[in-house]
Amino acid sequence: MNVTPTRMELSRFKKRLKTSQEAHKLLKDKQDELMRRFIALLKETNNIRNDVNAALKKFSEQAGLSVAGFPYKMVENIFLVQETLISAGISKKNWMGVSIVDIEYEVKEAKPSSALISSPLLSKTEHDMRELLPMLLQLTVTEKNCHILSKEIEMLRRRVNALEHMLIPDLIKTIKIIKMKLSDNERDKITRLIKVKTLK
Repeated sequence: MNVTPTRMELSRFKKRLKTSQEAHKLLKDKQDELMRRFIALLKETNNIRNDVNAALKKFSEQAGLSVAGFPYKMVENIFLVQETLISAGISKKNWMGVSIVDIEYEVKEAKPSSALISSPLLSKTEHDMRELLPMLLQLTVTEKNCHILSKEIEMLRRRVNALEHMLIPDLIKTIKIIKMKLSDNERDKITRLIKVKTLK
C-alpha cells in the first residue's frame, strides 16, 4: 500500500486492522455455526432420503403385485380419478441471517374410489401412494435448505479467507512499514538537532 507515514495514518490503519480482526472473528463464528447446522441438516436429509427410497421400493413392489390381473385401462382410471387435495404454505425462517425454507402442508383425503377397486391390495397401494407425498415434500424442503446453507457457507469461507490471508496481513505489514518510517524520521530529527546543537 502507498501511504503517507504519519501518525494519523498509523492510527487509521490500526483502527482498520482492529475492525477487520473483529469482522473475521464474527464471520468465522457464523461459518462454524452454520457448518454445524448444515451437518445436522444433511444427516436429517439422508435419513429422510433413505426412508423415501425404502418406501418407494416397497410401494413399487406392492404396486406391481396389486395391479396384476387388472386391465391397464382400469388401473389407469382408478388412479386418475383420484383427487388428493393438498393445502400447503411456504414460509421462511432466519438462521443467523440466512433465509431457509419451511413448509406446512395438510394432505386431505381423496375422493373414495371403492366402487372401482375390487382388490384390498390395490386399495392399499392407492392409500400408500398418498402416504408417500408428505415424505417427498419434507425431502424436497430439507434438500433445498442444504443447498441454501452450502452456498452461504461457501460465500462466508471466501470472505473469511480474504480477511485472514489478504487484508489482515496487508494491514499488519503496512502498519509495520509506517512505524519503521516514523522511527526513521524521528531518528533523523534527533540527529539534525544534535548537529545543530554541536554547531552552536
